[in-house]
Amino acid sequence: MRISSLWQGSSGGAAALALTLVCAGSLSCKKSAEAPAAPSGAEQPSGAAAKPAGTYRFAFVTNNSSDFWNIAEKGVRKAEKELGVKAVVMRPLKTEVGEQQRFIEDILVQGFDGMSIAPISPDPMTPLLDRVAEKMPVVCFDGDAAKSKRKVYVGTNNVEAGHAAGEAAIKALKAAGVSKGKVAIFVGRIEMQNAIDRKQGVDETLGKQPGIEILPIFLDHADRSKAKKNVEDALARYPDLVLTIGLWSYNGPCMLDAVRASTRAKKPVIVAFDEEEETLKGVQDGMISATIVQRPFQFGYQSMKALKDLKDGKTPPAIIDTGITTVTKENLTQFWTELRELKK
Repeated sequence: MRISSLWQGSSGGAAALALTLVCAGSLSCKKSAEAPAAPSGAEQPSGAAAKPAGTYRFAFVTNNSSDFWNIAEKGVRKAEKELGVKAVVMRPLKTEVGEQQRFIEDILVQGFDGMSIAPISPDPMTPLLDRVAEKMPVVCFDGDAAKSKRKVYVGTNNVEAGHAAGEAAIKALKAAGVSKGKVAIFVGRIEMQNAIDRKQGVDETLGKQPGIEILPIFLDHADRSKAKKNVEDALARYPDLVLTIGLWSYNGPCMLDAVRASTRAKKPVIVAFDEEEETLKGVQDGMISATIVQRPFQFGYQSMKALKDLKDGKTPPAIIDTGITTVTKENLTQFWTELRELKK
């Protein structure tokens, strides 16, 4: 596979316009002539200039503030330039449903024309998502809320991504001469659909290998300190731990730091997700066997395009699969070069 095909339309996005938000601490803030308000404790939305007459204004709501979303925002900004829309990017500082709910309540009263969201907890949030869908089109990305009235899902087939992680793990264990032992899986929240699906994919591949035991999942609620401590605890508790898998982007660096600092003579194999810089350096150094990468640029671009198509009366596909690839030492250089170009 040519990795360049993973980054369609990846020239630099437009610079984000600054937006300062003030919130009175209630679920929704009053309309005013000033910029709209954001939930207390959440990262300030970017790109919220007043829209020209006739221009659609969309919200793009992530599920945390990880660097992973910087690339997605590049896609949003490119869509602004190419499609003639305006977008406000909103990032919860923590992966907490309450933060997203406050964003959504504000979106409902602030004159948006559509919302794209990576729902933190899809089922409990479905009634609120349906309220939004009564007023404007809703698109989900990264993780789906399939029971809601959302029109489109943009993102990875996360079961297939889990399969890719499991297959990469099997290959790495074989290369290390390991045929039995325990596996620790780390993630922020297991109720998010992407985590559920990735775990399913790992279970359907690695979980079927004789001699391999997958431990109960370690949860960190998107707290990097907790994520690293989980790895340290697993290393200390299970002398026969042979593999660690991180299902979210920041888990890669956290696993890498903990395993590298461990005094164990036999280090466990590491398989990660996504393309954080430290994760890719771990692949380069041989500490991380593989990382399963997505196309966050397309999360941003295709979400905006789907919302515009819906507002224009068109019917986009209900599911837009943005694809995955497995990055190892063999294809790292080309991938890294193109990723750095995309981040400019």
